[in-house]
Amino acid sequence: MTETMFGLETEQVAFALDVATNGWALDDKRAGVRWGSEGESWVTLIANEERMPLTLDSVEVVEAGAFGNPVGFDGGLRAKFADTGGRIALTLAFWLRGHALQVYVVDGGPTLELFSAGMETDDDLLLPMRMGLLLQASQGEPFTKHLGTYEYEEGVHLAMTTLFKSGSALMATWGDPYVTVIVSREAGLLRTAFRLTKTARSLELHCLGPGDMHTVAAAYRARAEALGYRVTWDEKLKTRPQAARLFGASNVKLWTALARRIDENLMEQAVDVHWTFDEAAQIAEHLKRDLGMDDVLFHLGGWTRYGYDCKHPDNMPANPECGGNEGLIDCARRVQALGYLFCLHDNYQDMYRDAPSWDEKWLQKEADGSPHLGGVWLGGRAYYTCAREALKLAQRPENLPLIQATFEPDLYFIDTTYAVGPQECYDPRHPLTKQDDIRWKQALSDYARDLFGMFGSECGREWAVPHADFFEGLASVGGRYYHFLELDKLGGKAVPFFDMVFRDCIAIQGKYGYKPEAMGEQVIHHVVMGRTLYYHALGKHLYWEHDSREELPFPDGVYDPAVFTRAHNGWAEGLCVWDRFMKNTHEVLSPLNKRTSQTLIARYDFLDEDRLVRKTTFGNGAVVWVNGSTEDVVVASGAWGDVVLPPYGFLVDTGGFVAFHARSWSGHIYDAPVLFTLTSLDGNPLSTAEQVRVFHGFGESALAWRGDVIDVRREDVLQG
Repeated sequence: MTETMFGLETEQVAFALDVATNGWALDDKRAGVRWGSEGESWVTLIANEERMPLTLDSVEVVEAGAFGNPVGFDGGLRAKFADTGGRIALTLAFWLRGHALQVYVVDGGPTLELFSAGMETDDDLLLPMRMGLLLQASQGEPFTKHLGTYEYEEGVHLAMTTLFKSGSALMATWGDPYVTVIVSREAGLLRTAFRLTKTARSLELHCLGPGDMHTVAAAYRARAEALGYRVTWDEKLKTRPQAARLFGASNVKLWTALARRIDENLMEQAVDVHWTFDEAAQIAEHLKRDLGMDDVLFHLGGWTRYGYDCKHPDNMPANPECGGNEGLIDCARRVQALGYLFCLHDNYQDMYRDAPSWDEKWLQKEADGSPHLGGVWLGGRAYYTCAREALKLAQRPENLPLIQATFEPDLYFIDTTYAVGPQECYDPRHPLTKQDDIRWKQALSDYARDLFGMFGSECGREWAVPHADFFEGLASVGGRYYHFLELDKLGGKAVPFFDMVFRDCIAIQGKYGYKPEAMGEQVIHHVVMGRTLYYHALGKHLYWEHDSREELPFPDGVYDPAVFTRAHNGWAEGLCVWDRFMKNTHEVLSPLNKRTSQTLIARYDFLDEDRLVRKTTFGNGAVVWVNGSTEDVVVASGAWGDVVLPPYGFLVDTGGFVAFHARSWSGHIYDAPVLFTLTSLDGNPLSTAEQVRVFHGFGESALAWRGDVIDVRREDVLQG
């Protein structure tokens, strides 16, 4: 009788192929969980827009060293697949090592879809989109999404995904940007499949045994280490000690100092000065002098010759409408004199037809030779430069070298470098694959970083971590978790998985403007991650002179998304909306981030069935609780007793720093929620500190302290 069942096995996993049933099975022996399918086509060849489901034709055992056998893998299986007519053939090799199964494409068509059947769960699916997305099979609408590797938002920002089932975790990883993850939900099941094109030849499945998101984070950290992505702050600070100034720094960005609007016919429609360079410096001075914000990354866009997103890459001199070179030099020195980091915003991906140095030789080309079109921005229609040529443009004496010599910023930001997915260029003078595009963007990052001392860009990807110091836009976008994705429809929760892998390697903020009055959920999201906020929508000119100083009326219930703009009876009472919001949030997030930047998230736990009450435990012992529900929640804090958190409430305890938005703390019950922070000034835990600074944001000014109740109206330093 002809043998039809073939298998491989280690102590941790077993893998089998059955020719008779067209089946596959992957057993996680440690968890007692099986993945697989029978009788369904789980391999599909795609050619000339035709999908050809393939079935197992034959299987044979092969020795180590054959068919792309990776280092350390023992013998494997070679399987041939064919379509029903026998016209098309495909050969895959399967190798097993420890808990990992590698699938390797020996030969076949240019596009292959793997595991379209059998990779499914009625539990959770983890997708590394921005900080991380955890989907629930039983929640949300049906959908199908094709997520490219390292694409903007409909993509994964680490080359991995994980399915959970019956308390086990199955992690998929790959090393080629030509892999697309196909994710779908239907009939209460989440499914994944993997589309491999061009150079993508392999995929690994890791049976992690009994486990959860923390198990996956530990496994992926090991992979990131092996790939060289996990370059920690300890290592970075050896050559860039100044990067420690990013710890605790809030991102204050004057996005568009000069807005010159050009239409697609290159006709000027408007010129609007939002801030002169002198006004920008006055804003920084206001933050320091009037708000007492000590740690700030002060970021200026629209300083270039023609204004924001206009006539790139011809940036110098600084535009005369805002004050020219002399005005920007003065602005930089005044900001730096405050102890703030001064950053300039630039762009070398977009080029405009009215730029003095316009030439199609710089541009990324499509397969038909036409220039690759970018978006329509303030400067009109943009065209993509080829990443290889973008570095040459940045290196021109009149670009980054002159900018550094003239203004001497502390760090530099080149827009879109990490946000846009890997590109291809078909210009025969400078052709690029997606892999090439990544390498040239890394080279641009390294060049700018070496020139200015520190570097950052938009969003962020794992491959960028060793080449940057900060990411702007990964944490959130415009006051939302995602730019376009709607979590309620997807049935998902944002989780800080990126930080569980890379927190101790990179500073991360969000991007774009928002209304402070709607930021309740996003504030506690940043609290639970320990990430500072971004303030990107301050009003024009000296905003505090015309911004409203009135507080919104309190809502009828307790659900108050404007809560962090409150300052009644507190430090920022009488100030404008933005100043109240910045002061309240900076006082919480800056000290928390400073104390946790060099440690990982050790645990991230949901404390209720709806996954709205969350707890983060950092690797250094700091703990944060947040309440995203619409009801009060009681958390057991240990040192401070049971603490009642209202909606958007939180409790932070790092030992030497405590912050709370709560209805009770340390046994004292409040009629309405209050905001306080307490900071040890002598390096000792709060319980033994001889000097403690107290900040009072809003609400009743009574504070329980060492067996007494004291009154702190704005702020005070407690002795003994």
